[in-house]
Amino acid sequence: MSTPVDNSLTNLKASTGQIMAIISAAWQIPPGPSHSALGKQVATLVADVVKEYGSGDGPLPGLIISCSKELLRIRNMVPKVWPDWHSIGYDDPRILRHAWYPKALAWKALGDPTFNLPTAAPPSTGPIPVKLPSPAIPAGNVAGLLRTRIVLNSSGSIRASAKVQRCVDRN
Repeated sequence: MSTPVDNSLTNLKASTGQIMAIISAAWQIPPGPSHSALGKQVATLVADVVKEYGSGDGPLPGLIISCSKELLRIRNMVPKVWPDWHSIGYDDPRILRHAWYPKALAWKALGDPTFNLPTAAPPSTGPIPVKLPSPAIPAGNVAGLLRTRIVLNSSGSIRASAKVQRCVDRN
């Protein structure tokens, strides 16, 4: 039989797990409009957790506090920016200055490293192809067609290759 505290922590862990999954997914996709949608999802989940667990002396994962700080940082920025997903984590230095830092310490004292999402992204498992729009080709005399391929390596560097295909002008 579980106690109310166990159920409360179960719900907190479930919400934190959802937030962690969204952040991990955001690390894997290039910046764009999808980051805005992910930011809204995380903001809703964080707001629910803060509403439920923010008051009182109970524990709160550092990940939640870090998300809260990042979302507050970008809230009123003009032009709108997406969250810096790589700055969110249990080891975010902004947690040390937060009023809920004792809650993060209480969470750490529980000894559950499940939600210890570090602020540094893990290395990529392989190259990530990036598709770019084709450059405009003038309709006049075209001597060749240049095809480019840009790949982001696991080390974070960009590798580009180009291939020229000759076209025959039959006029």
